[in-house]
Amino acid sequence: MDDILSQGGDREPSRWPRRLTLIGAPILVAVASIVYLSVGRHPHTPPAPVATYAAAEPEGIGGPDRPWAGSLRLPVAGAQPAWFSPATGGSAPIGGLPADSAGYHFTRAGGGWVVQASSAGVTGCGDCTMPSLPVWFLADGARSATRVGTANQVTPAATNGAVWLISYPPAADPDTATRTAREVSLAGVPLGPPVRLPTGYVIYQATDRGLLLAPVRQRPGTPAYKLWNPADPQVSRTFDGVIAASPAEIAWTSPCPVKCRVEMLDLATGGHAVVELPAGSFPAGAAFSPSGHFLALQVTSDEGGGPSTRLEVAAAASGRLTAVPGTSVGSDTVVDFGWPTVADSLVAEFIFPATVQVASWQPGATRLAVAVIRPGQDLASLVVG
Repeated sequence: MDDILSQGGDREPSRWPRRLTLIGAPILVAVASIVYLSVGRHPHTPPAPVATYAAAEPEGIGGPDRPWAGSLRLPVAGAQPAWFSPATGGSAPIGGLPADSAGYHFTRAGGGWVVQASSAGVTGCGDCTMPSLPVWFLADGARSATRVGTANQVTPAATNGAVWLISYPPAADPDTATRTAREVSLAGVPLGPPVRLPTGYVIYQATDRGLLLAPVRQRPGTPAYKLWNPADPQVSRTFDGVIAASPAEIAWTSPCPVKCRVEMLDLATGGHAVVELPAGSFPAGAAFSPSGHFLALQVTSDEGGGPSTRLEVAAAASGRLTAVPGTSVGSDTVVDFGWPTVADSLVAEFIFPATVQVASWQPGATRLAVAVIRPGQDLASLVVG
């Protein structure tokens, strides 16, 4: 999710809105007894979740088959953010982030996370009228976050150690607002002059070949995304249906009357690969791995006995698909995923009507590590990428 699984940074826009939309009334009723990070009852110190390696509860995925990495920590983006360890079920508070009843938005960046209050920081959003709020950086496993600056929106830079801070006038019309972006170091030091973004666009992803821009409002008949270099304002390329991007790669899809195709472009080499999805399937989300060698896909279909969703990983060089074992679930399951470490380790959260699970998988592995999350955390607060 903009998020438990940065895009990833990604990073794609936060999946929180998608996740919260998919958690319909039946699921909310079913999980009412599961007390996650109860903000109202525990405003300062969230209770520790309990991860268990017993067999999955009914409607859950199977496991556990292999242990979790003891060093892995996932942020919990509640009113008072914390680190959560799937290996032990323990949690520890994150310093430097004041308590905020709205919670926080985490975006995966090189070696850590860019953090803002959840009412800000989302790119590719509807009206994008976000207030100007503080921006922090949280290094992987660090005890505290460090202040970077203030912005209406923030996007990780193409290189580690920097972010793009985006600002615009208060109460501006989203369609006509003059958005100004500036790249700064994690210490808040400007790395270049301010850049005025094209009207009606926000930064979706900073890349090695310029800024990939997304429209504030998508209009029929016009390309949704443009790769734009501030030093040379002429658009180098446009894309429809971008589903994932990293500093070095872009993945997109086009309308698919029979079969869906996901196309991937290597910005450095110009290499192009195509992922062919089975008939009746379409990509509901995607995220590139840190190395850029893999693209994780949530594939949804309505074939073979009813709607379902599953996780697959495509090789970026060839487009060859590999199913993530044990992750085929019903369409009523909320799935979020990403690559929340510097290694190519995919982490996914599954919210079933009766249980919540987190799973980890590395390309080439035949088994998952699975933890069942028991009372102690907010459904929308665990960040996986």
